[in-house]
Amino acid sequence: MDDIYFKQALHSMVSNVAYGDAVRHLYDSGLSVEEIQKKLDFPTSIANIEAVIREYEMKKASGELEYEYVQQQDGFGRKSFIKVKKN
Repeated sequence: MDDIYFKQALHSMVSNVAYGDAVRHLYDSGLSVEEIQKKLDFPTSIANIEAVIREYEMKKASGELEYEYVQQQDGFGRKSFIKVKKN
């Protein structure tokens, strides 16, 4: 059971790094799944593209994407990040 969970988590992380941001950007630009697949420089299945879009839509609907992290620096030069609501 743990092995399957680990493999799924690893696949999710690798795919997000490899093409997740590109798929989300192209989807926000108004492209269809087939058009996104043609635009990518590496082979990605339609099922994987749809999974990224489905997860992205769920996060948008839940309001999870309404926040961003902003870097701030204190008087001693130490940097930290705070979570702020997007405008």
